Amino acid sequence: MTNPKTIKEIIRELNSDSIFIKGFDDAIIGTGKTVGGKTVAVYSADKCLEILNEEHGMEETESWTHFHEIVSNGKPNINKPIFISDWRQATDIEDVLNEIKMEKEDILEDILGQIENLHEDKEEEEDFT
Repeated sequence: MTNPKTIKEIIRELNSDSIFIKGFDDAIIGTGKTVGGKTVAVYSADKCLEILNEEHGMEETESWTHFHEIVSNGKPNINKPIFISDWRQATDIEDVLNEIKMEKEDILEDILGQIENLHEDKEEEEDFT
């Protein structure tokens, strides 16, 4: 099995601008690339949550909230990593459905936040005119 630090070195060779998440090297599982994009780190979302639970003593809800903040922080960037969840081993489809529901709620919150930011930006522009 390849060491995550070796994978990280390979990713740096392929894309020196790759962004990594501090403290989650053990969750790196490989490389990924979007169509027309650059090679980036791919992290196991499940392993990230496990790290937050085991190494940082977080409860499941707290670790999910913290993980979501890590993933959704900042602006889009072609050098940011990809996070995946492997549901092939899911023993309870309810867990998968709950995860999908939480992701949809998170996406909705993000969209509403972006709309609010756009509205605030427009109000600031109007104040200057």
